[in-house]
Amino acid sequence: KEALLLLARCWLRAGDTTAALQVLDNAVRAGLSDTLAIAEPEWRFLHSHPQGSRLVSELRRRARARGMIGVEFLPQERLGRYFVLYPPGYDTARRYNLIVLLHGNSQEPAQLFAWAREWQPENALILIPEAPYVRLRPTLNAAALRFSALGEELGAPDTLRRTILAMTAEWYHRVTTDALRRFPIRRMLPVVVGFSQGGFLAAELVGRHPDAYAGAALVAASYYPEGTLLERLAEVRRFGVSFLLLHALDDPIVPYQTAELLANALAQAGVEHELYAFRGGHWASAEATERLRQWLQQLLKRY
Repeated sequence: KEALLLLARCWLRAGDTTAALQVLDNAVRAGLSDTLAIAEPEWRFLHSHPQGSRLVSELRRRARARGMIGVEFLPQERLGRYFVLYPPGYDTARRYNLIVLLHGNSQEPAQLFAWAREWQPENALILIPEAPYVRLRPTLNAAALRFSALGEELGAPDTLRRTILAMTAEWYHRVTTDALRRFPIRRMLPVVVGFSQGGFLAAELVGRHPDAYAGAALVAASYYPEGTLLERLAEVRRFGVSFLLLHALDDPIVPYQTAELLANALAQAGVEHELYAFRGGHWASAEATERLRQWLQQLLKRY
């Protein structure tokens, strides 16, 4: 039955739900009785599918007969890592600006190294932390670790998504505070840059700690309803945080209207911001990258 369950997952990930349901049915017939086997998010469609709901009901009946297996969630402490992009000629006798760069969903820090070098100020260190949760399918497809900030593979209930988001934002903030102690950083506030999901987290980070960051550049930033930035805009304005929103008009992943809605909210709250539109899909074009470089230079000159 374990082999059949594995085969069902393979069919599901190949996009053939009919074959996946047939093999899952065979697994149930072979004695599968663990509801945890279908607790992953990818199996949620079973509850709205006639054959799938029948299989779920049968698994639940068997679980009750044998004794249920429950799952609870609790914060844990573990090691995380972040990467440091030093500027050419780095010298510990000098002082540097600090920029935190957050990667997108199903990415890893090294995918942003070359792009970051295109706009890295000569007097700045760039920190790129790994998001705390491994993405299973992207990792298998890439044969290399891929990460997310929101723990999709945990199978946690939606009621915990805001908690997961808060914990990830605090992990990114700990990276910043660690770097402030560890490296020769100028007495100025750091800046956050984020791509896609990382853009959303960049906004969340400065919203939670507006006194600790000078600004945030959001590149093709996604949006999740668990975000709390809009609830914190009064504090963001009070501390003078500046935003740059870079978003492509032809972004096929996150619609341009996402950036427009955020820009409108920032404008209504009186928060300093710029919305820069370009064409280039779900990434930063050469012109958008140049605007980011200029914006960083202008912001850092204030200090």
